Amino acid sequence: MRNEYDVVVEVPTLKGEYHSDRLVRERGYAVNLDGAWYFFSALEPAYAFGRAGRMSLQVGSWTIVDAVTEVRFDGLERGDVRTLYLLKDASLRDHDAERDHEVLRRFADGVRANSAHWHKPSAAAE
Repeated sequence: MRNEYDVVVEVPTLKGEYHSDRLVRERGYAVNLDGAWYFFSALEPAYAFGRAGRMSLQVGSWTIVDAVTEVRFDGLERGDVRTLYLLKDASLRDHDAERDHEVLRRFADGVRANSAHWHKPSAAAE
């Protein structure tokens, strides 16, 4: 599993999504477990990953922030350059038990036994 970024930077505002042959930029959420960053396109799996990761005795800290992941092809340098943009001062980890349970419930509602991906529950299913 690749979780290394060439650049990780805090920014006051996040760039929008963009897709071209040389640049892909997606908005979502970044989780940090003891210095390693992981990107998710939805809050619920990011939050569940962070909470579960922190339960390991090997992980001493975690955080989750609004983020943009970017992969830019740089033919002159080294191929793909991976950048993670983090929204400055925007931690979503607030230690609120009610919010914690709600986000984890939504995560569980979007898990499918036949899929490795998380599926946002439809309003009709709620």
